[in-house]
Amino acid sequence: MTQAKTSGLWTMTKGEFEESVASLEKAIASEGGNPRDLFDLFRTDSEYTRRIAQAMLRKGLIGSIESRMARMVLGRNIFDVADWMSYYDAKFTKKQIRDAGKFPWGEDILNSTCPLCGKVVKDCHFAFLGLTAINGSPLTVAKWLQLHPATGQPKFYFNSNPWHGGQPHTDVATMRLRYYLLHTEIVPNSTNKTPEEQVAMLPPEYEVPSTIMETTKDILVFRKTGVRPNGSKWAACAERTVKTDSAFAGDVSCVGRFDGRGLRIDSWDGGRAGNVGVGASRKF
Repeated sequence: MTQAKTSGLWTMTKGEFEESVASLEKAIASEGGNPRDLFDLFRTDSEYTRRIAQAMLRKGLIGSIESRMARMVLGRNIFDVADWMSYYDAKFTKKQIRDAGKFPWGEDILNSTCPLCGKVVKDCHFAFLGLTAINGSPLTVAKWLQLHPATGQPKFYFNSNPWHGGQPHTDVATMRLRYYLLHTEIVPNSTNKTPEEQVAMLPPEYEVPSTIMETTKDILVFRKTGVRPNGSKWAACAERTVKTDSAFAGDVSCVGRFDGRGLRIDSWDGGRAGNVGVGASRKF
């Protein structure tokens, strides 16, 4: 009887094992990374380890060096090409993968002090690859409602017969194929202010996110971390409503109150309110 061939690392000689590890360590260092930090992740982050295993089986990683470094720095606070493929079975062309790999913010920014809340940027922001379309369908707020019906989690509070039907910012607006970096929660101390006062709070390198950006961020944060951002607060967004049978014209679009009953997309008349702050997106 022929004995089944074993494939564990223990079958390697000590010399083969040490040479393989040294080769990997040298490659990581040549790309500017810290080999010890990455090897620590093998033990402490099972999702990271699974992604590395998938990449090794593909004989290569998806994305550029920049996006891989961003994943190392941000940990679970990023949703990239591999995540879209894993969580939503998204398909990408080779050109899209090349373009998506260009992460625009360096380690210096990700490791800097956040001008909004005083924490480290990598700990209070969430980065994600924005899609114009997912598998041929425009990725709008309306599309998100289809991807996450009321029968599961995450879900939307206004999933059935949403009041915002007919609003361009929910039915038409999409994102560009690029990375976005948003503050995970509303800007501290931005409640009880008018929309104009909220905008004036933002540093020059930030802007108010669109509704599709804020919605996408909230959903992806939950998918990746299990945390619901802005559980009791609203994040004011950039758009204003148009007049329909169920909406007034000129109200501020806002996203939030993300609890177990679902993520809410709503509108705000702009009056001072204790539960409406402002979202913040790092400029591209």
